[in-house]
Amino acid sequence: MKKLLMAAAISILAVGTAHANTAITSFTGGTSFGAFGTDETVGFVFTTNSALSVTALGWFGTDGAVNASHQIGIWNAGGTLLGSATVTPGAVDGTNVRYIGVTPISLASGQQYFIGGRDTLGDGDNYLTSVSDLVTDAAITFNGSATSAAGSGFAFPSSINNISTGGRFGANFQFSVAAVPEPQSWALMIVGFGLVGGVMRRRPTAVVLGCRTRSAAKTKGRAVTCAALLFCLLG
Repeated sequence: MKKLLMAAAISILAVGTAHANTAITSFTGGTSFGAFGTDETVGFVFTTNSALSVTALGWFGTDGAVNASHQIGIWNAGGTLLGSATVTPGAVDGTNVRYIGVTPISLASGQQYFIGGRDTLGDGDNYLTSVSDLVTDAAITFNGSATSAAGSGFAFPSSINNISTGGRFGANFQFSVAAVPEPQSWALMIVGFGLVGGVMRRRPTAVVLGCRTRSAAKTKGRAVTCAALLFCLLG
């Protein structure tokens, strides 16, 4: 009985797995700037090709580390700040970015969004623009560079530059996309349903003096638990 329940749970769990991705995955070259002006928000504009859940915001460290704190945010096309975090000084990861986790920020598919980070003159961190060979995750489309008004500090980077400027990096983000079940995954889920049904039918409910036996109650309880797990995963 326990083996059947375990097999059903594994079949169901295997279908709904999500995976982590990075928005800007790589680029080469670029021109280094100490700041866009004196105190502005710089970043890039992108369009989502699927629904995303942003899990971390980051700042590029061009010399192997982030030397100052940078407030990073994501805005929708109307200028509403959807979420933000402050990246503190420290070493970067293998992609030259220092990330900080955030409460998941939901981005709808087919919409334009802005990401930017506060960059001040003399903060010890340079950003890169006019990069070459820019590669993004397939879940987003890069639309160009973005900056806020001169001297605005941390603000909506509403000014969009031509896509040829290659963004301002600057900011980056990580996200997850719920895996879309493939035909073999649907088959696996159906197996899970079948196993749950088999458990529920395996032992008929016995009635003794108007009460279910302990064995029957335990069997049904296990099946209900497994069915509840399935409902949560698919909902």
